[in-house]
Amino acid sequence: MKNFFLISTVIIIILSVVLTGVSCKTTAAVQPTIVEFIGSDFELSLPEKWEGGNKEELDSVIEKLKNTDQTELADKVEANKTKLLFFGYDTETAALGDKVDNFTITGESSVFLPLDEYMDLSYKNVEEVYKEAGYTINIIEEDVVPIGNYEEVGRTIFEQKVESVKTKVAQYIIKNGSDFWVLTFTVGVEQFDQDIQAFDETIETFKIIE
Repeated sequence: MKNFFLISTVIIIILSVVLTGVSCKTTAAVQPTIVEFIGSDFELSLPEKWEGGNKEELDSVIEKLKNTDQTELADKVEANKTKLLFFGYDTETAALGDKVDNFTITGESSVFLPLDEYMDLSYKNVEEVYKEAGYTINIIEEDVVPIGNYEEVGRTIFEQKVESVKTKVAQYIIKNGSDFWVLTFTVGVEQFDQDIQAFDETIETFKIIE
């Protein structure tokens, strides 16, 4: 994989917490994926009304966030952009001026573990980190399922509470050789059930470019 960033799943989940919060307003369910993005290592389509960019395009994403008065989020994306392969966000929640529902792609290279073992070790580490920090995490579903182009995708749904902020996460882990791709949607708890189908459809469009 070209320029794949080394990052653990623990960092991925903590990063997604830092970058989001709960929106005070409920928006309509997101529509099926239509907005196509092509990076140097992958391609995918995001749900309607979501925007984003790969690692080469993050400066443009940061500028758009600043233009919608999401300066704090823009600063956090900029501070973490060396860890991100992709950052996407819901333009509707961004326009409301609240915290923003988001999508990240990160990954880890040169890991010689089966998918299920990688998931087990990762989430055990996550639970330990959360407990030490005084945060909570509740894993609701954890399966290995076929999605889109891949016969085995680790699909985990969990709720988390960080500094009184509750969010719900759909995280997908894809093994490609010794590389692990981690794709994470983080949204407000009340919005999640309306959006999960569109999140799954986004993962169906994801394709690693060899």
